[in-house]
Amino acid sequence: MAPASSALKYAPTDDVVVVEKEEEEEEELILAGRVPPVPLIEGWLPGGNAELDGGGGGDDPSTTIVPMDARALSQMEREVLARVRTHYEEVLLGGDDDGPAFDNLPEEMVCRVLRTMMKRHSDKPRDVPIQTAEMLMATLKWRKSIDADSLITRTLEHTAEYHGGWPTRVLYATDKHGRMLVYDSIASIDSEYLRMISPEEVELLHAQLLECISIERRRRCAMSPARMRVYSHLHILDLEGFSLVDAMKEHVLRTCKTIFGLSKRHFTGCVYKIYIVNCPLAFYVMWNVLAPWLPHDTIAKIRFIRGSGIDELGRDEGVDRSSLPAWMGATPRGMPMVGGDERNGLLVSDLVASERQRRHHAQ
Repeated sequence: MAPASSALKYAPTDDVVVVEKEEEEEEELILAGRVPPVPLIEGWLPGGNAELDGGGGGDDPSTTIVPMDARALSQMEREVLARVRTHYEEVLLGGDDDGPAFDNLPEEMVCRVLRTMMKRHSDKPRDVPIQTAEMLMATLKWRKSIDADSLITRTLEHTAEYHGGWPTRVLYATDKHGRMLVYDSIASIDSEYLRMISPEEVELLHAQLLECISIERRRRCAMSPARMRVYSHLHILDLEGFSLVDAMKEHVLRTCKTIFGLSKRHFTGCVYKIYIVNCPLAFYVMWNVLAPWLPHDTIAKIRFIRGSGIDELGRDEGVDRSSLPAWMGATPRGMPMVGGDERNGLLVSDLVASERQRRHHAQ
């Protein structure tokens, strides 16, 4: 099996022998936080190296052992990409020599945005090249406006309040394809902290959080034995302790809307599935407010589960039950915020701090 080129040409390449020195240099890049891209894999089915059409098979383990994230673009996707390039270069970029050349766009971003737009606009395929090109350009402009590449190194105002109010955790467990599990618990959210933070600050703080999750995801992929590209994660939202009165407060809904909007506009395709677990009937009142903020392809990724979700994660996603935190199946919930069993994972606030320190030491 030959890895595909990491350039946007998407042509197969010969097997590459990586010498020991190159491996050492790559490891240094990874540990320094400058994570190189993991090569894509040409469409690969159990029967051989057959090219896939239009994403056939999805992530069904009965038809493929390579997740969609890790596959090189299919012939259909390449044809759409060619039209994306034309619109990007001739309409959006025009004569702007200072704009980012299409071939310099991050490959991971191009793949996930293209595939998301092909699903989101499947009923209007002619719109896909335009929508994809416009989303890529808008995201690049936004990233430049906030200096996203250095965002992880900055200490932002209200950092403590944001992570104290919304303590997101990355678990050590993964699904069958090595996707990270990101965990949020309603019981751990302190809505009073969120009252102190403006929507503009929430957007910047959440962008830093998502940047950190992306870096950690790439690092794990690059250092894993399989070395498969995985650009999405599986998100678990635990609603045990849900209070409709608290959840419907204006500043909580405002925070949710800001977070959803940011993910939709500039981090599209980063979430593979969303498991909403310990879901009470009262949540569906709030869901009627939240659902219109989400595109239909995101809603299709959501699973509502009355219980802890442990059985479903194991059965449907291939998550090793023994790798999950013990408190996910416990009643009452007793999630530790620091220390303890390594299965508890890491708070993203700690990951941000570690990544910032790693970057400073690498300079």
